[in-house]
Amino acid sequence: MICKVKSTIEKHKMLEGVKTVAVGLSGGADSMCLTDILIKLKVQYDIVVKAVHINHNIRGKEAERDENHVREYCKENGIELLVFDEDIPLLSKKLGLSEEECGRKVRYECFRKANCDVIATAHSLSDSVETSVFNFIRGTGSKGLSGISSKREPNIIRPLIECSREEIEAYCFDNNIPYVTDSTNLENDYSRNYIRHIVIPAFAEINPSYASSIAKTGEILREESDFIEEEAMKLMKNSEFNGGYRKDCFIEAHPAVRKRAFRIMLEGKMTKPVEHRHIALCEDGILIKNNRIELSKDLYISFESDIIQFCTLKKADENWSAEVLNFSAETPYGRFELSKTDEGYGIDISKVKGNLVFSSKTDGDRIYLRKRKITKSLKKLFNEMKIPPEERSRIAVLRDGENVVWVEGVGIDGNYIKKADSDEVYVIIKDGLKL
Repeated sequence: MICKVKSTIEKHKMLEGVKTVAVGLSGGADSMCLTDILIKLKVQYDIVVKAVHINHNIRGKEAERDENHVREYCKENGIELLVFDEDIPLLSKKLGLSEEECGRKVRYECFRKANCDVIATAHSLSDSVETSVFNFIRGTGSKGLSGISSKREPNIIRPLIECSREEIEAYCFDNNIPYVTDSTNLENDYSRNYIRHIVIPAFAEINPSYASSIAKTGEILREESDFIEEEAMKLMKNSEFNGGYRKDCFIEAHPAVRKRAFRIMLEGKMTKPVEHRHIALCEDGILIKNNRIELSKDLYISFESDIIQFCTLKKADENWSAEVLNFSAETPYGRFELSKTDEGYGIDISKVKGNLVFSSKTDGDRIYLRKRKITKSLKKLFNEMKIPPEERSRIAVLRDGENVVWVEGVGIDGNYIKKADSDEVYVIIKDGLKL
């Protein structure tokens, strides 16, 4: 077993240049096995091993039992132990996350507080197989099907990733290593436990070597996923423009590369895990001009002006206005300018009555849509466009002394449109981008 773990460590260069290791020690068989092996290898690799235990305050007395168990073990083996007490049920409600998601987030935050070169987690081959199956059932891509990787950037290592749960428990038995069992792991109420206790045993009946077969498939998928990831990073880099990404570059890209690029961007912006539906929303938006799609309560993606941008939703003021002076206006949501044009169509300034003002919409605002040959209220139009009510006051409306002249994301009122064949025709520019 130790030789197998050493092989994994060296194959993936897990401890190269490493002096300190923080090992996640829950008290279960996997983490006890990992900690014991790292203690036995610390002289060979010249490393200092620290243990980190988190009490999630979910299982009451059982959690206290686990904490006492790891305290005693670390004291007997002379290794430093850092214990963190976190109220996951309370924190998950505050963050709007499930207890599982919140617990994972908090665990890694606690691991980092140990200030070690790497964090060693006790994920095993069995965990990786279960993850692949779990992701497959929910719907996923090559990355999700590949299971758990041996290393996770920037400094997370998984030395037991090639060892099965049976091998780990046998190691604990042979070496008289006591461990505790989380009672919730024995129940079939949770999806993962059902997979572990019901689905996986069925795999074993079909193919006793199922774990190594799935692991090999995962390795192939991981290599392919890594290639797509590299291409996605290139797409993002090559399409960067004015704080966003050029829409045409994304349209031309292979769907697999484009979707991965959206996932990468979303993972850097969203506080919650990225789901398939978020990627699908981005894909839909690529084909729609001048559209905004809400991804979460505090984030939307904009495809306006052929530029893809991620924007944070701020609570909009109910009413705002900014007078146009010298053909420009500073608003709470960007700088707008009126610029002369000699191409296509624009706003016929000669028809403007009184002063021009950019503002939020007001009750009764209407716009004439020349192509559709109808006049609509902005309220009905925004309903048609499925713009959430909380976003509507962010949308700029240009008006003169009597009428709406232009609406952001909609265009020019038909009564003010003129072909660009004189000095009286203007287009709108927002923050340097033509709308």
